[in-house]
Amino acid sequence: MSQDDYGGRGDDSGGEPLSGPDNAWRRMGDRTNLMEITGVLVFDDPIDYADLREVVEERLLPFRRFRQRIVGRDFGRRPRWELDPDFDLDSHLHHVSLPEPQGREEFQTYVGDVMSTPIDKTKPLWQFYLVEGAGDGNALVVRIHHSIADGFALLYVMLGLADEPEEIDLPIGTMPTPPHHRRSGAVEGNGADPSPDPEPAVASEPNTDGDGRSRLRKAAEAARQGANMAVTGVRAVTLPKEPRTSLVGDLGVRKEVAWSDPIDVERAKAIGRAHGATINDVMLAATAGAFRRYLEANGEPTDRDLRCTMPVNLKPLDQRTEDLGNYFGLGFLDLPVSIEDPHERIQAIQDNTGALKQGTEAFLFLLLLKICGRGPPTLEKLVLKLFENKASAVVTNVPGPKEAFSLAGTEVSDVMFWVPQSNGIGIGVSILSYDGDVRVGVTTDRGLVAEPFDIAEQFQAELDAMEAALQTAEAETP
Repeated sequence: MSQDDYGGRGDDSGGEPLSGPDNAWRRMGDRTNLMEITGVLVFDDPIDYADLREVVEERLLPFRRFRQRIVGRDFGRRPRWELDPDFDLDSHLHHVSLPEPQGREEFQTYVGDVMSTPIDKTKPLWQFYLVEGAGDGNALVVRIHHSIADGFALLYVMLGLADEPEEIDLPIGTMPTPPHHRRSGAVEGNGADPSPDPEPAVASEPNTDGDGRSRLRKAAEAARQGANMAVTGVRAVTLPKEPRTSLVGDLGVRKEVAWSDPIDVERAKAIGRAHGATINDVMLAATAGAFRRYLEANGEPTDRDLRCTMPVNLKPLDQRTEDLGNYFGLGFLDLPVSIEDPHERIQAIQDNTGALKQGTEAFLFLLLLKICGRGPPTLEKLVLKLFENKASAVVTNVPGPKEAFSLAGTEVSDVMFWVPQSNGIGIGVSILSYDGDVRVGVTTDRGLVAEPFDIAEQFQAELDAMEAALQTAEAETP
């Protein structure tokens, strides 16, 4: 298949400027914190390399970002996406095998090796590795630079590789039709208009009657929202620094990776129902508890709460297009590490996430990225400096497919991912539900936490403690 066979909107050869947020994420990384998202698809029955290569060529490459490289500098006009004239799929799709004894430890070490290696910026910014010896079958390790897309857009890309993407049931909305399906005529597209660099809008009342009262109400609402954003912005930049624990410090270049055993979604749901809480609340409370357990095991004080940043999606999944891009912001969330009782910890999470769900912090962060990405690098550095040492971890929670899907005729038995830790943060916690289970991925800087499994394994212990607390409360109820 030639480059011209893929089609697509826009003129690849002329170059397309990076959006403000995409350019900001391009510049944000450094050698100690690579801005690359890593994911893993596990196959209990091994997938054939030739079959995988055919799927990637037919279903991934129609997303033109995967055939484009970034050219240009930050001086003058913005860097732009440009079709790579020397694009070669074999430079991006690799076939490797783990060393003996090919167990979980060897696989985690390999993923850490890959995660610690920068992607070649002279080529399109992605790499796939089919890994033999990972579990009973094999696994696909996926690495994609953040400038291409955010987590929701990449979920669209990865699920677009599925054999029947239109049959995937997601709890977060309908997935757009992948470009290869639209062009093949297999499924009708969703008709969404691509928008490479949207202007986030503040909701306001439409002026339906054109009279002065309507204009006054509209102005008052805009003023109220503007004041709210101003207060939120001041709060974000004036947050106190994080307490010094073993979870924060100077970063190195080596990253370590671990993941929990599968956690039954129904188990988390039952705990949530007992507290009038969501699965997200339960898993965030478990995150706080896991950090508490880790600090206690290391003889560190747990009398102060920790803070994390959480990505907040600002563009629904069904409005995503093949342009991909970054349409999310970051909000700060206090993790109640100081609270020992699991019941009280869940309640504290519910109280803390209320403000985060409003999305004001996230909206402001996206707006800042848009401005910074269009400005000089010095501006972005100055802005990001304001947020240094304000969080101990990045925590991401993504509801994935409710049922397993297949790729090249082979069922995907497990899915995991890890997000990059921007702005000097060294710990990442990624929570993903898939096919009735929740999997927690933890990535750490080796100089801070050499064994991330010491944190990942605490999630099961936290759910055990939550269930035990519920049983005790029920027994004490007259």
